[in-house]
Amino acid sequence: MRERGVPLRVAGGLCALLLVGTALFDVRQSAASGTGEQEKILLIAPAAPGGGWDTLAREMQNGLREEDLRFNVEVRNAEGAGGTIGLAQIANREGQDNVLSMTGLGMVGAVETTGSPYTMDDVTPIAQLASEYLAVVVPADSPHETLDDLAEDWTAQAETLPVAGGSMGGVDQIFAARVAQSMGLVPGEINYLPYSGGGEVLTSLLSGTSAVGFGTLGDFADQAADGGPLRVIAVSSPERLDGVDVPTIVEQGYDVEMSNWRGVIAPPGLSDEQADELVALVEELRGSPSWADTLERNRWTDTYQDRAEFTAFLEEEVALTQETVEELGL
Repeated sequence: MRERGVPLRVAGGLCALLLVGTALFDVRQSAASGTGEQEKILLIAPAAPGGGWDTLAREMQNGLREEDLRFNVEVRNAEGAGGTIGLAQIANREGQDNVLSMTGLGMVGAVETTGSPYTMDDVTPIAQLASEYLAVVVPADSPHETLDDLAEDWTAQAETLPVAGGSMGGVDQIFAARVAQSMGLVPGEINYLPYSGGGEVLTSLLSGTSAVGFGTLGDFADQAADGGPLRVIAVSSPERLDGVDVPTIVEQGYDVEMSNWRGVIAPPGLSDEQADELVALVEELRGSPSWADTLERNRWTDTYQDRAEFTAFLEEEVALTQETVEELGL
């Protein structure tokens, strides 16, 4: 399976290089250094407007202004290739200490599946800000009430049981693969149906096209409320979430703890002092009332990690994602 995937990876790499070449703007423009309140800060959202990274960037923009931490804050979208176009843009701003890019597990996965010429080694990790935990969901009338129920049927029908989630190589497929692996299945052999968003996954579940859905808990929360058409049978958090009466995956005996985390990275080549000043700015925002409101409105969990913690966490995430992507044959 890996051998058949090689030409696709090469083609993907060429496409990524082409996208990077056409999407890179003048990486030296607006590059003035300094961290005073009037200094411009650029926030790169490596996705189209309206997505998770765009939401994070615009919430940061609003928070920095509301808390009088920065006034001149620009958000610039750099969509494409699973976030790796944005990764290329931040990687090509070496030494610039007034630029931050949003990042997350989706970008880590895209580096491994798109043939990106840039990796997480080409940037300066700053902080993890928040997470959305993931959920295993089924139609409300499904016979699968626990992960054990699912494991029994999935093991017997590994290649035929249809399971739905987001795009190929994305967070949802990686999540489905890890759950399958914890049940003794081969991730590359599962019948995974990729969709562009949670709405299409919901339609797939309700139409009977798929039997199980994998995705962010927030994507399914409204449909899984009392009397809703879906039922959540497990969440990927380390402990039960407040207000969510659903057992965790670990609690049910399967070794999967995972989140769709979001953080910020800076260009390479920063001094420790420059990086620490950016960390301090993010920490000040994170401790503000406006950010508390941001977390509540977006149903995000505060999983803040400082620069050292985030750097170590990224190394682990990259290694685990590389292993999972290899298992999937992507």
